[in-house]
Amino acid sequence: MSSETIESIPLVSIVIPVYNGGQYMREAIDSALGQTYPNCEVIVVNDGSKDDGKTEAIAMSYGDRIRYFSKPNGGCGSALNVGIANMRGDFFSWLSHDDAYVPHKIAHQIALHQSAGNPDAIVFCGYELMDATSKRTGDMRPHAVLKKSQLETPMLPLLRGLIHGCALLIPRKYFDKMGSFNEALPTTQDYDLWFKFFREAPLIYDEQLLVRSRVHPAQDTHRKWHQHIAECNELWTGFLHKLTDEEMTRMEGSPYRFLTRTAKFLAETPYSEAKKKADELAAERLARTKISIIMPFRDRFPWAIEAMQSVKSQTHTNWELVMVDDGSSTPCIDLGEAAEADSRIRYVLQTPKGPAAARNNGIRHATGQYIAFLDSDDLYEPQKLEKQLQFMEENLCSLSHTSYQRMTTAGELLEVIHSAKLNGNIFPAVIGTCTIAMPTVMGKKEVFQTLSFPENNEIGEDVCLWIELSAIHRWGGLDSSLTRVRISDQSSAFNPQKQVIGLLNIALYCMRHQHLAVHSTWINRLVAAASRTLEIPPETVATENLPTVEPAKTPEFITDTIEAEIRVDKHHPLDVIYKIPEKVSKELGRAVRKIRKAVSG
Repeated sequence: MSSETIESIPLVSIVIPVYNGGQYMREAIDSALGQTYPNCEVIVVNDGSKDDGKTEAIAMSYGDRIRYFSKPNGGCGSALNVGIANMRGDFFSWLSHDDAYVPHKIAHQIALHQSAGNPDAIVFCGYELMDATSKRTGDMRPHAVLKKSQLETPMLPLLRGLIHGCALLIPRKYFDKMGSFNEALPTTQDYDLWFKFFREAPLIYDEQLLVRSRVHPAQDTHRKWHQHIAECNELWTGFLHKLTDEEMTRMEGSPYRFLTRTAKFLAETPYSEAKKKADELAAERLARTKISIIMPFRDRFPWAIEAMQSVKSQTHTNWELVMVDDGSSTPCIDLGEAAEADSRIRYVLQTPKGPAAARNNGIRHATGQYIAFLDSDDLYEPQKLEKQLQFMEENLCSLSHTSYQRMTTAGELLEVIHSAKLNGNIFPAVIGTCTIAMPTVMGKKEVFQTLSFPENNEIGEDVCLWIELSAIHRWGGLDSSLTRVRISDQSSAFNPQKQVIGLLNIALYCMRHQHLAVHSTWINRLVAAASRTLEIPPETVATENLPTVEPAKTPEFITDTIEAEIRVDKHHPLDVIYKIPEKVSKELGRAVRKIRKAVSG
């Protein structure tokens, strides 16, 4: 390659700091001089070696093929700084005197840098491990630990211990702008500087192993082990305090998740003090998160007081309870006094509008980052809020629900319902089979800002909202029984009339909304379930000639027979009026009339 051509490509300065390098430095220098990239300068800095001149003799033997500097001993950082101060290159590449490059290290990284089209990017790669005899003993492949997108997330690979200083290619601008290595840090000067660079620099990761890193007993981290551990604890603790919420969120999705994952990473290291600090900061972060609990009620004061007490018993204490009185027949003195005695309890009174309107009203009054729900006849287990919040933060959930345990009206515990097995992307299947219980749901406040409970239904209104939210969000399912749900023969799950009304309310809600109506197969299952439910109390509803609904008939069935309208009389919530179009089949018409007859008694 001509001199003119060489001058047209970036100059890379390979800086080799060395102290007592007689055993390994020749291999390092040879690997630097053997690079296939044609425009490199090799700078060797002797950090005051005390080996009877062996290090200097080896360096001098290369003549003008290298640029050689000698200085009093000051540590690796000081030697690197001499190299940086004297480098002429556009890029810096560090090579420890006991390590080596593969021949195309520089050429490959320059090509990656140029193809990326971002002059500010820092390039890094994985590396091989070798012993004192240069025998390969293993390798470090960062992409086996994190995805490529994560490896190119600023700071994340550094804070997961995946950066080897010799595997980097760094534009000179970062030294000019941010300075060089802290010479007061004998063993952590590299991560200290990379932290400053990586907060600003775009990253380019390459899977190739371009460096051979030697592990041997004479290294500083082995000779100065106790000092190294103390330095690392201080370094990592400093990182945790310096990081912003935005940086932590960019790396792991939320500050809490970043802190818990960092604590997990540090648990695999000797840096116990830093690990303890990460745990403390994570706990503090969780404790600062406020949860608004929406609890509508109308009369049934003893149960409402019991539900309130279950909230007051929560291990997560940063909550507010928004109690929405949906027009109780008389005021409850005990609830009023409780609200006055605890600033976290808020009492909201409204005229009777039904539970959906009460919940929507409660959401409007909520001030927490998260919204949770509690029916006045149900109870939270003491760790409900803490465990569910922790689960959501760790799994980056905007919306979640848990399993629950049923109990009788007298509080006798029954079976656990593992409803949380319904999780992930549950749309559109959730239309036909929704097992999510109201008091198990928690979501970020913004989830409930654009969608609300449909107020024209008093049965099935919660499922309608869960369906709408499922079309937008993935559900986190925590299979722990954290709520007690009271049941009776009047519960929708056990009262056939209420169950049928709920199923048809949900079906008709879906049919009135185009983005839901297209999922007719699942809507058809609701109608079929309503038909089957009519067979439960034969003494109440005759079951002859009920239609059998097959999924294959769904489009015609939905279009031609389920255009009925439901109107709920707000004063008589179970008085459901069905207007049956003429084209409704005779069989379904009889079934719907039987439903109405069963409801009206």
